[in-house]
Amino acid sequence: MIRNRSNVRTLNRRLRGAHTGVAERPVAPADHGPGRSGHLRPQAAPAPARRVAPPVHVDLPEDFDLSIFDAEMLDAPAPFEDDVQAAPSAAATPAAEQATAVAVPVIDRPTRYGKLLDPLLRLVAFSYLCAIVTGVVIYKAAFIQMLTIDPFFATYGLIVSGYIVSRFVISLFYRPGKPAGIEPHVAIVMPAFNEEAAIAQSLRSLLALDYPAHKLQIVAINDGSSDGTLRELNTVAAHANGRVEVIDFPENRGKRAAMAAGIRATDAEIVAFVDSDSVLEEDAMRVLVQGFAERTVGAICGHADVLNIRATWLTRMQAVRYFVAFKVLKAAESVFSAVTCCSGCFSAYRREAILPHLDWWEKQMFLGVESTFGDDRSLTNCVLRDWKVRYEEKAVSHTIVPETFQQFMKQQTRWKRSWTRESLIVATFIWKKNPIAAIATYISVVLPLVAPIAALRAMVVEPLMHGSGAPVVYLLGIYAIALVYGLYFALRQRRYDTLWLSGILFVFFYLAFLLWQTYYAILTSRTRSWGTRAAQPAEVAS
Repeated sequence: MIRNRSNVRTLNRRLRGAHTGVAERPVAPADHGPGRSGHLRPQAAPAPARRVAPPVHVDLPEDFDLSIFDAEMLDAPAPFEDDVQAAPSAAATPAAEQATAVAVPVIDRPTRYGKLLDPLLRLVAFSYLCAIVTGVVIYKAAFIQMLTIDPFFATYGLIVSGYIVSRFVISLFYRPGKPAGIEPHVAIVMPAFNEEAAIAQSLRSLLALDYPAHKLQIVAINDGSSDGTLRELNTVAAHANGRVEVIDFPENRGKRAAMAAGIRATDAEIVAFVDSDSVLEEDAMRVLVQGFAERTVGAICGHADVLNIRATWLTRMQAVRYFVAFKVLKAAESVFSAVTCCSGCFSAYRREAILPHLDWWEKQMFLGVESTFGDDRSLTNCVLRDWKVRYEEKAVSHTIVPETFQQFMKQQTRWKRSWTRESLIVATFIWKKNPIAAIATYISVVLPLVAPIAALRAMVVEPLMHGSGAPVVYLLGIYAIALVYGLYFALRQRRYDTLWLSGILFVFFYLAFLLWQTYYAILTSRTRSWGTRAAQPAEVAS
């Protein structure tokens, strides 16, 4: 849903003007999917056009100043190496002819707070966070006495608070990878099924990534689409100078079969996957692959932020959830090189790490039924057995998340079904990894199973049977967790933003709806229903 459509249309007209003629520039072989919009340069007579990503349509606030796109010179990225060689005299080009328009996801609302008020608000948020954490620790220390009175509830509370605090503490030791100066051959595999409206834009944006063209290949698979997806794929490939290879399935075989075909079609050292509704930052691929300089690393998960962050109240909540899930949970797992799920938004694998498991993974069975979803978590499990799996926070993607309650609940049910299956698998070998990582993984598997029982006991059983104040204590605990998540999000942003309040709302939303979804997902884990939305163009509007 786009609000402020007049502003969006104005911005899009300017960006389209900046893109005139860009697609005609010949380039060397290779590229990738839903990449993020890059930097555009109007054509000057002597200067060759710069490779760019297609514009990303964004939802701008009413008070956003569009005049910034009329500036004579915006901060441009370093040019591609072949751009420098092809246009050595570009530095002499007048500044007006080098004006650059930037099409990037708008994920931060322009602040209304002054330079003095912003740090003050952040200080207040930090103080509040410290007070909350200290209070929880002190309360839980006193709560130990409850072990003899109510062993179940006391043990559950101590484990939950201990687990959450440990995740935040361990994540403080996380450090992003350092540049290693490597540029391995990378193949981006992108399956497509009935994505006529979005697939061409996704592919073109990948072709604009800041990575050597001759080392970046795209393998696009049409999985038996009934619309014009194949036509769109072939159109892009025809103008990509051999950088895009198209594989056509005459019938729908499923996403895993398409991904497996793409993997087998390339001999690239690194195989990357990007969801068709995700947008990569220009340097994301270059940053992500640096971690593979260490030979024992088999997979790396990139960071994902929400692209349509201001679309609805639901996307605002998910923005906080995504941030904490990556910056805290995956960062903590990465400290021990034991990330349990490389997100499908943007991840890369060493080819030799997945080839031995490829046939099994493609035809994976669970309870007598072929597994049709959860390919990212399943593939991560295959690699995690024998390799290190890490998270790279500086390799950033922006993904479109569900905007309606129905879409969101379907997505979460699917995720929980794959979590059920893959949790049973990871439990069989994670103990061989780092013991701290193993304990955390086992706790993360048990807590979602016990949480509904604890909630029911605190909210219903105790009040009815004993008339106690258990609901108040339980809800205060939930509120404390919500504050920790929300305030952490507020402190990690470049400037203070009230979006953190949506994080508090999400925790209670989880209590009301998602907490009980776990058992339903387990009971229906044999289903093959996908239940996702149809592909849309890469707009925040979708």
